[in-house]
Amino acid sequence: MHKIKVVKAKQVINKKGKHFEKLKNKIVETVKDVMLGIKESLAEEMEGIGLLVMETIMEEEIESLAGERYKHSPDREYTRHGTNPGSLIINGKKKKYDVTRVVAVKSKKAYSLKTYNLFHKPAELIHKAYRDLIRGISTRKYEEGVSEFLEGYGTSSSSVSRRMIAATTQKVQELFERRLEQLELAVLMIDGICVGDYTVVIALGIDIKGVKHILGVWEGSAENTTVAKGLLENLIDRGLNAEQLYLVVMDGSKSLRRAVSDILGTRTPIQRCVVHKKRNVLGYLPKNLQGSVSRRMTEAYSMNDATKAKERLLSIAQDLEREYSSAANSLREGLDETLTLHRLNIPLVLRKTLQSTNLIESLNSVVRQNERNVKNWQSENQAKRWACAGVLEAEKGFRRIKGYGAMPILINELDKIKKQSLLVA
Repeated sequence: MHKIKVVKAKQVINKKGKHFEKLKNKIVETVKDVMLGIKESLAEEMEGIGLLVMETIMEEEIESLAGERYKHSPDREYTRHGTNPGSLIINGKKKKYDVTRVVAVKSKKAYSLKTYNLFHKPAELIHKAYRDLIRGISTRKYEEGVSEFLEGYGTSSSSVSRRMIAATTQKVQELFERRLEQLELAVLMIDGICVGDYTVVIALGIDIKGVKHILGVWEGSAENTTVAKGLLENLIDRGLNAEQLYLVVMDGSKSLRRAVSDILGTRTPIQRCVVHKKRNVLGYLPKNLQGSVSRRMTEAYSMNDATKAKERLLSIAQDLEREYSSAANSLREGLDETLTLHRLNIPLVLRKTLQSTNLIESLNSVVRQNERNVKNWQSENQAKRWACAGVLEAEKGFRRIKGYGAMPILINELDKIKKQSLLVA
């Protein structure tokens, strides 16, 4: 008996599949036509793309039964036999559609296409599938858009999770075994992000040419001393030169601060994240004051002279002292380390890029896109796996940082600090 094989989402989204390649080409042409004004609305064109996806999947199932179209197969058990009137749910609306009829060669009994039944569901269940398709296609993530489109029509979240585990386990291993000797790093940026119910810490490296590199992902919080020391020791084990001087950009974690001093040395320049600093200060203020204080702090950090910037920030703290002493104390705490780049005379464009951990926080959106199919988080390891998948996806689109042309200035300043420390020693 010929084994009937129902197509799965993984087969459809495989770039090497002949049907998907045709589908991808059609999508690219449609997007081009919209951008050139030949077609007016991408959203409207998605109905045609959605239909094409459905037809592609149904054709996969039909081929598994009756073989390729126009190719005779004497031992086949099923054959194409005209069409039957039917309907599909397109963009939440029922549309008439002639469904290819497949019948058994000997008994002439009609076969019910399982994929047709998949796309023949109540309209109210399908709206999100089209939104996901449009989002994926418009960002040129064809596989992701098609995959979520199929999920909207019934692919279970558990099967998505299984595929996710299979696809990312090797990637996680590769990420954690990456050798770092060949990277000429100048900056280490470390921060935590939330994944589901857990926190993971991400380390990002920036080399002397301003190119970003994902260095690793760890379970836990940077506030945890074991995690903080462990991540730095792991980087050194994989080839990070502990004798070199780096600029370390981080939040106000005391555990991470101690770990940096213990492992990378007390002369390591620390740039405290000014976004975290501002967020902490504003958290102690009523909403009606937050806007004005935020603007004053931004103006202070935009000044080029370190001494004048510090004077301006201390003036803000003094103004807050009488009624909001907690906000004032928060502003003064670690203030000098928020001005490290000022003291290194780094030009404004590069300083804005490196004075916060926003480069890591911007990865959050990619991680959130990857994690939204998970409803029940079962372990930190699962959270790490999804975070790794997200940052690896983001890494594919990495460009050089804003202000990279001023990296030689930073390198020169780091060299000066290292020479001074050698003279003192």
